[in-house]
Amino acid sequence: MARSYFCPHCRRLLNPGTKVIFLVENGTDRELMLLSAKLGEYSVVHSRSMKFEEGKIYTFRCPMCRSDLTSSLDEKLVDILTESDDEVMVRVSFSRVFGEQATFLRAPDGINRFGEDASRYEGVNFFGETADPENGEG
Repeated sequence: MARSYFCPHCRRLLNPGTKVIFLVENGTDRELMLLSAKLGEYSVVHSRSMKFEEGKIYTFRCPMCRSDLTSSLDEKLVDILTESDDEVMVRVSFSRVFGEQATFLRAPDGINRFGEDASRYEGVNFFGETADPENGEG
């Protein structure tokens, strides 16, 4: 079964199809970006009207409510939500550095890490902030 992803602010579905949709910004430039919904798969679809540079940090926003999805855990990560196997909303974090492959899924028994660059985030305490039921954590 395909995984569904949600905005942590408005709770709207971010992947109505096979890709997860974001509004990505760099200064005044804005573009839609589609990412693979499969954890650890890093295919990207975007328009040619905005140039994306390897290693540059971009702002990811929800395409519906336009909330900034930058993580409170690390400014180089984006946070969204997904349902766990027991239907509880859990955090998925991924790098907002273009070309960096690092994804993290909060699980009851720890953090599942994906991508060749995940080790760059060894110091991030994914369980360190207070649990907030409003944000699907607890």
